[in-house]
Amino acid sequence: MNYRIVARTLGTMFIITSCCMIPSMLIAIYYKDDVSLSSFFLVSFTMTVIGILLKKIPKKSDLIRLREGYLIVVLTWFLVCFFCALPYYISGAIPDFFNALFESTSGVTTTGASALNDIEALPEAMLFWRSFTHWMGGLGILTMAIAILPALGISGFQMAKAEASNSNLDKTAPKMTDMAKILYKTYFCLTAVCFMLLLLGGMNIFDAAAHAFSAIATGGFSTKNLSIGYFNSAYIEAVLGFFMIVGSISFPLLYASMVRRNIKALVNNEEIRFFIFLLSSGCIFSGIVLYANGIFDNFFTAMRYGAFQVISVMTTSGFSTADYNLWPSAIIIMLLLLVYCGGCSGSTAGGVKIIRVLIFLKLLAREFKKKLHPKAVYTIRVKHETASNDTAVTAATHIIFFFLLCVLGGIIVSFDPGADLTTAFSASFSSTTNLGPGFGKVGPYGNFSFLQGWTKTFLSFLMITGKLEVFAVLMLFTPNFWNPDKYR
Repeated sequence: MNYRIVARTLGTMFIITSCCMIPSMLIAIYYKDDVSLSSFFLVSFTMTVIGILLKKIPKKSDLIRLREGYLIVVLTWFLVCFFCALPYYISGAIPDFFNALFESTSGVTTTGASALNDIEALPEAMLFWRSFTHWMGGLGILTMAIAILPALGISGFQMAKAEASNSNLDKTAPKMTDMAKILYKTYFCLTAVCFMLLLLGGMNIFDAAAHAFSAIATGGFSTKNLSIGYFNSAYIEAVLGFFMIVGSISFPLLYASMVRRNIKALVNNEEIRFFIFLLSSGCIFSGIVLYANGIFDNFFTAMRYGAFQVISVMTTSGFSTADYNLWPSAIIIMLLLLVYCGGCSGSTAGGVKIIRVLIFLKLLAREFKKKLHPKAVYTIRVKHETASNDTAVTAATHIIFFFLLCVLGGIIVSFDPGADLTTAFSASFSSTTNLGPGFGKVGPYGNFSFLQGWTKTFLSFLMITGKLEVFAVLMLFTPNFWNPDKYR
């Protein structure tokens, strides 16, 4: 293991993260919030000093192998979540450190779960920081650093492979630096458009910026206790719903369709078509069920509220306009299935990803065909390409293991005295899928504040594990990972 290159790379990540606190400092200056300003400055200064010291470590080799890539990715996410929690805690905005760490992890992983009873009581700088951590973590701090690391003589390929092994980034640009630039150009543009449209809907500049950060990152943090329900605007719901969907689509494909005007790249993509099919079916189903059960007297009102919640849940955003805990069980079961599927590969959404679900379904279909025609040879084709047996098995393994992790997490959370059975499994499920609000006590109008400190720390671990698609984190707990003869 090349620990020196790991340390030097982490130093760069710390410096980048410290720079990300500058906008929140400016907000604190504008609102004359000296306490928040000093806390951000202290944490930012500390991270910068640590980063500079780590970068001064002499290196023996520039080589980043797969093992180093995984270690850098996992350590970065855990350490950044820790440091991002410090402004909350030091300023006293969130006096309990476990709540601060939970809020920070939920923000950086774009989960959107909260451990706060009164969100609006936070200072404006901290409210901005909550949503900005969504935006910062949306495409990953690692992706941002890929554009800078080559200047240090470090290749970003292994890190990108460790963080986004399921994406199609390698087909977008020949160099990792170009990939990062492409992704963030797209990210900036979409955020700016969302911000302007929200301003047109009557939001003030502060709320529009915060919700634009959350929507494009499919995060779900709001500046209001009632989330999007506070605004009671069909226009705002439509804008946020559209950008939540956009955030759940592969960003390289979005770039190809917008900049290169290659709309066919979106239309012909099998994963996106299946994603839109599931999303549309869920919206229609929820609207019909809500209207049929008399939850809403008007069909269009039922469609409005049902569709927004389906979009918010399937994109793992977590915004809410109604308490879906009170809706019929059929809708709740459907929401659970949709959030498990999540968004597309190469997007900011969580879940197991649509591409894996698609491969898994085709694998099942192939097995049924083989039972009827044992001698026939069937191939699994996805995106006009043949998926190998290894790819199919990997997708199936990930889906099953993801589910087992949710179940195991639910069992562990159930030891918390404040968590009933529904709440325990819902908290585990929503944390691992990066949904945020779940069901039971942690529903859309509830929060995670009643859970004990160790429970919130464990759920924070599940958020990061789910964000990094399980294996990247759990691999570090296997003896083979630390064997120098493995994973070259």
